[in-house]
This record gives sequence, structure tokens and C-alpha cells, in this order.
Amino acid sequence: MKRYTRRQTLVLLAPLALGLQGCLNFGGTTNNNGDKFKTMGNVGGKEIGVSDKVAFKGKIYLTLGRSLFVLDDQLELKQLTNNMDVRDPAVSPDGKQIAFVQRQKNYADLLVMPSGGGKATRLLSGNGKYIPNVGGLAPHSSYHWHAQPAWRDNKTLAFVSDLAKLNTPAGAGIDDFVLDPQVFQISLENLEAAPQLVATAHYGDGGDRDPSFRPGQPNQLIYTHYQYDATGQHQIIQIQLEDADAIVNNPGVYKAGAAEFNPGVDLTPESNDLANMMPTWSPQGDAIAYVRRLSATSMGLYIMFPPTTDVTKNPNDAAVQKLALEPYNKSVQILTSQFISQPVWSPDGKQIAYYTYTENMFDLWLVTVAKDAKSGQYKKTGTPQQLTHTGGKLDADSRPFWTT
Repeated sequence: MKRYTRRQTLVLLAPLALGLQGCLNFGGTTNNNGDKFKTMGNVGGKEIGVSDKVAFKGKIYLTLGRSLFVLDDQLELKQLTNNMDVRDPAVSPDGKQIAFVQRQKNYADLLVMPSGGGKATRLLSGNGKYIPNVGGLAPHSSYHWHAQPAWRDNKTLAFVSDLAKLNTPAGAGIDDFVLDPQVFQISLENLEAAPQLVATAHYGDGGDRDPSFRPGQPNQLIYTHYQYDATGQHQIIQIQLEDADAIVNNPGVYKAGAAEFNPGVDLTPESNDLANMMPTWSPQGDAIAYVRRLSATSMGLYIMFPPTTDVTKNPNDAAVQKLALEPYNKSVQILTSQFISQPVWSPDGKQIAYYTYTENMFDLWLVTVAKDAKSGQYKKTGTPQQLTHTGGKLDADSRPFWTT
């Protein structure tokens, strides 16, 4: 057997050590701050990295490269869908089901499947057809887009859709097209019934987005409402709160359009070019995190408390509306960034996850929050931390969902 001198042994070990170092670091990624991310897989040719230095509890559902994944607090990343263009996952209150949207070329379907993965069931299809100009009638399309499912309870699911665009029985009750998305809901126990209109839209400026039901009070719905001012020159983006049963309990009263009589109560001011959006309830239902556009180059993450009085019972009363706006002036700014999107609370209410744009790509970040003992207001504790490094594969237009 050939024997090596100590010098020869060191020479042989040196390249071996370099080789092992390369294996240990293979697939790992770092950001510009030098933070390291453990490679969890590959999506579309990009390594998906997750920081093992950022602690969180529970499971975060998100989409990467249009596929649905779940990341748990043991840093295991599991892919739940394949060969589907998936958006906006939402887990039912009992944790058993996950609803999401599948985009097709000309429409979108609403589906549900077990939260751990498995066979998906289509609840509502947006498939239709294009009808050209015939006999002097304007061309139109019976395709529909669905988005952003939100569970009211384990059997009732709200979602955003353009279902009223052809004035269908589920429409707005007016003799005109409503192209803007509105909030509807369906019962999983009665899928044959027409979707119920829950929140109405103004004409022409984006309608309603970001529906979320209040934990513990599932009749209270919060959402972002888009409209133009009276001149049609300025955009108004507000957060509204309403009784989700107001429309069905008052047939013919609330209608969409430019002069709508709206069941939604403004929680943020009706001010030209002011944008307050993407509201999300804390798990206890006692606080609302939301995004405010501060300038053309910056956005802020804020937290406010909802009104202590149920303002949804008389939404068009001036005194009630004034009362509903009072908490806005006490909103607390948690952080500022060039881009902040899709905030969501942790199940224990101690962290907020959000998307932001750094190094020319979107990633998921976490910020820890706590109530101040003296003021009772929320405040940021520590520094926001980057949880993912996805090489541009994070779908920032798809809402994440955080559950136990």
C-alpha cells in the first residue's frame, strides 16, 4: 500500500476541501446584503431560496412560476399543483380546503382542493364564447374572470368577478354592462344556485378587490373600492367595510353604476389620487393592516383599528360615515418601501408577511409587530427580514395565505 508523507497528504486534502465546500454551497443563494438562502428547489430554471435565519410559525401558501406551493415553519417547500396557472390561494377556516383560481387563455376558473394537496374540484368555470357583431348588436363575450377567493365560513366562498358584465341574473340589476369586477359569493352546498352579489362597483375604474371577512364576525366584509371622482379625471381608491348580507337582504336597493347607493362604509377618505388598499384582518379581527401609496416611488404599510361601533347597519348615514373614518387618523405606519403588496397576518398576530421589490425582483418579507403597552397601538419591532430569494419567480400579483 502506498504511503504519503504529511506534506503530500496536505496537498491532497486541499482540493478535497475545496470540492466539499463547493458541494455545501451548491444551490445556495445570497442577496446584495450577504444574507444566505437555503435552496429549496428549482422553478423554471431559477433556484428557490428560503432563509433559515428568519423564524415564523405555521404555513404560508404562495405561487411561484404560477404553481401553488406551501412553505412550513420547518422550511419544507411543497409543490401542490402542476401544469396549471394558479393564483390567490385561500385556506378554509377549518384548515381542510384550499380555494384558488386557475387562469385559462380567455377566462378563469374557481377551484378547491384538500389543503395538503390532491385532486382539485372546479366550483365555477369562466368558460364562454365570443359573440361577434350580428344584426347591429354590439359584439360581446360570455367569458368571465374570477379572482381572489375568500372564505366566509367552511361552506361559503366569496370571490372577485366580472359576472355582471352581461347583466346576468347574478348581475347588478341595471340595464347596462358592468365590466368592473365586483364581489360575489357562492355556497359549496348549493353550487347550482347563481352566485350572490356581495359588493357593488362604480363604472370604469377597477371595481372591487381584496375581499376579506372579519374573523369572529363573518358577516363583515372589507375590500378595496376603486372609482373616479365626479370629473372623471382623478382616481379614488378606498377601503370599505360592509355587511355582506346587505344586498341580499335589501333587494333592489343597492345597485352598481356611477350614481350607486353603496352598502359599503368608507374606512379611508374619499380624496382624489389618495390610494389606500389591500386591507387584511388580524387573526383576532381587532386590527386591519393595509397599504397606502405615499408617492410615485414609495408605499407604506399601516395598521389601524376598526370602528368600535357596527357602522355597517346604516351605511349611508352621514353621522355613521363620520364615525367610521375616525380610526383612519390614528393609523400607525409600520414601514416604508418602494413597493409593498399583499400583506397578510401570521396566525398568532405577531408578524405580517408582504411582497416587496428588491434587486429587480419580488420576494416575500416578514416584519414583526407588537402592541405598545402605553399607547395600545401597534409598532414594528426589529428589522424587516427577507424570507425568500426566488430569482424573480414569485408571483406578486397572487395573494399569499398564512395559516396554522
